[in-house]
Amino acid sequence: MKHKYDIRLNPKGISKGDIARHKDFDTLLRKYNQLPLKQPLLRRIVYLGTAIAAAIAIVFFATQIFNPNDNTPTTFEYFAAQPYIHPPLDHIKPNFSTFNIDASTGGVFEHLGGSKLTVPAAAFVSNAGDPVHGEVMLHYRELHDFVDFFLSGIPMNYDSAGVQYTLESAGMIEMFAEQAGKRINIAPGKSIGVELISRVNVAPSLGVPPGYNIYKLNVDKRNWEYQQPDHMTVISEGIESTTLNETSPLYPAQKELLEKMKAITISEATEMAAIEASIPKSKKPIQPQKANGSNHVFDLDFSDLRNPNATGEYADAQRELAGLYMQYEKMLWQVSPQSNITPEQLKKGFSSVTGIRIRKLNARDFELSLSKGDSQLVVVANPVLSGRDYDKALAEFNKELAAWEQQNAGREARLKTQKEELLRKITQQKELANLAYKEKLQSLRNQGLADVATDEIIKHKVINRFQATGFGIWNCDHPLPPYIARVKATFKDQHNNPYNYMTGYLVDKSRNTVSKMMVTQNMTFAFNSNSDNLFWIITKDNKIAVFRPTDFKGIKKEDDAYTFVLDKIEREIKDEKDVRELLYL
Repeated sequence: MKHKYDIRLNPKGISKGDIARHKDFDTLLRKYNQLPLKQPLLRRIVYLGTAIAAAIAIVFFATQIFNPNDNTPTTFEYFAAQPYIHPPLDHIKPNFSTFNIDASTGGVFEHLGGSKLTVPAAAFVSNAGDPVHGEVMLHYRELHDFVDFFLSGIPMNYDSAGVQYTLESAGMIEMFAEQAGKRINIAPGKSIGVELISRVNVAPSLGVPPGYNIYKLNVDKRNWEYQQPDHMTVISEGIESTTLNETSPLYPAQKELLEKMKAITISEATEMAAIEASIPKSKKPIQPQKANGSNHVFDLDFSDLRNPNATGEYADAQRELAGLYMQYEKMLWQVSPQSNITPEQLKKGFSSVTGIRIRKLNARDFELSLSKGDSQLVVVANPVLSGRDYDKALAEFNKELAAWEQQNAGREARLKTQKEELLRKITQQKELANLAYKEKLQSLRNQGLADVATDEIIKHKVINRFQATGFGIWNCDHPLPPYIARVKATFKDQHNNPYNYMTGYLVDKSRNTVSKMMVTQNMTFAFNSNSDNLFWIITKDNKIAVFRPTDFKGIKKEDDAYTFVLDKIEREIKDEKDVRELLYL
């Protein structure tokens, strides 16, 4: 028998002379960069063209109108006419993690992968400069590899004293905060402590990679700005995450070290788990979530959710929700930012439905499957409270949290000695394994293979520590010098279709970055001939045309000119997973 469920939504003229005088774009940009900054840095997730981009774009397009015979843009003109942050596949949206923070107390928040954000008390102010109280939503994401950088559209070039560099990244973050749907700022004198876990390319002879700094992206000035040194710490040796080359003279030594490190890691995890299990850890209470007014909120009667035939995870979700509905007068549901749906879409298509199924996704999120005839919609939502219900739940949470912290502190004190002893033993085992590896490297050097033993690259797992004094995009990186190998390049696909005045992307596999360039016929193409390279173009029909690392091997050192024949892959690109499958060749 079908039922009608009522889901109630909360409604909520340039002359030729002018053009001639202003075609010196380098001077224009230099003068602009000297002006005081008047606009706020971060406006919204989708970055639009800034004032300088718009001004240059006007001059550039006016030049095309009044000078139709001069239709060859420079590289500077080509990119200046685009938004500074320009995602190449704008249907693939960024994924942010969201932390709900009490602005008055702050706290420490852990991201997937182990990175941590330390938010001080009273850390936020409104755009008017007034202190922010109550719950704040902090949105955060990390970018770690060339696919992340490519999809973000964030430029990796850096201008220092007029010299262009490419930035090699040890990890990048973007974050912003909202309250009631409005952007807020970090208060003057406050900063958010960031511990970003990432991996960096390092020669085996080095410990901490040198030369890394922290830069913040200034969208208005279209450049990265140096902020502070990167306080980087190596937290594990990198051979575990290195792809071994069986043809390398280092392969036997690397394989032996890798096997030792894996065995040590397994032993550490097993012994640590036994220590943890010796005193079971109680479950940390979950802070109640307040209806913030910024996301789509609706209410449901619990009778609408009750299904006597539910089993498994659906029955578990019903039992948990039954307790919440009994405890609080007014349970509300708030649509998660993960659900790409507007209030209008939800109200128009599913304000009245014939079926609802619900299951729990994690500690906070539930998945609602709504049915209406043959139509279905899946919405991720969170139970939220307001008014007296929220105050009551928060008081209960604070009491439970204090008890949990006291209990957990006692537990950790009892386990501390055992954990420290285990870590000393594991550290000693790793040091012995690395010492044996270094002895084998020295043996290779003694055999005349010094270059191989010195230049082999491995990855280290590191923590980048810095203080974020404002919201926006922060990068842990160091500038790279220009590539040396150069050829005059022309570009076409396997069907002889030429590529001209398009954006190309180049990756040097030994460097964690992506270089962006304007592709033209007979351009100077620079690359690292001593590394594996990958080059691609996004075509006008949103396909990837790629020139693979094996193709680069066909470019001889004596070649002055080369025709790049890219393989256009006729596959629809729906999401990030598709991009990774196409570029991880």
